[in-house]
Amino acid sequence: MNILGLDTSAVSCGAAVCRDGKIVSDVYINVGLTHSQTALCAVNSALENGSVSLDDVDALAVAAGPGSFTGIRIGVSAVKGMAFKRDIPVFGVSTLYALACGVRRKNCIICPVMDARCSQVYTALFEFDGEKTIRLTEDTPLKLDELEAKLGEYDKPVVFTGDGCRVAEKYFGNNEKYEFFSGVFAFQHGCNVALAAWLMYNNGEKPVSGKDLFPRYLRLSQAERERNRKGEDNK
Repeated sequence: MNILGLDTSAVSCGAAVCRDGKIVSDVYINVGLTHSQTALCAVNSALENGSVSLDDVDALAVAAGPGSFTGIRIGVSAVKGMAFKRDIPVFGVSTLYALACGVRRKNCIICPVMDARCSQVYTALFEFDGEKTIRLTEDTPLKLDELEAKLGEYDKPVVFTGDGCRVAEKYFGNNEKYEFFSGVFAFQHGCNVALAAWLMYNNGEKPVSGKDLFPRYLRLSQAERERNRKGEDNK
């Protein structure tokens, strides 16, 4: 089974081809260009490097959120277009679950974090049992002191991953209980989205059609929040 995964949820852009649980091609781009400029380039390179055409793809996968509102819209729109043209089923993958799937570490709490601004991170907690990634909590925006309280409920070391690692390390960094991924390993990758979709498939989760794929936002955009605030002020 060939799965093409795409992640445009944050500053980096990635696409990858997963064949029966094995990553055969992975493209990562982080050069400061908008995802509208890089997403399809990454997809085409991943397909070419994996010696796969879009006609050979059995399922598409995309990081559907949380993350950048603009980035998620670009990724979801690109995958919807590919799915519609060839009637390819799609897995809308939680960005946080995809990040967690990239940490194959047992006997710890896996804590993906994405910078949500406003002194918050998007986060969720997971464990890896040696075969599959197990979700412990739902995706949610939390302040760092709220995340600290949640992590205090578990008597295990914690591994942080995701583009919010720098934010988390500034807050938690002097505690030996915590480990932080760094550099390129802390960022979102298309290979993790493709792998997450493969695991979802093997767990019995069903893909959707392109028309039924939608972004998954955890809060309103800044523009929507400001519009609501102005509406309250005008009452």
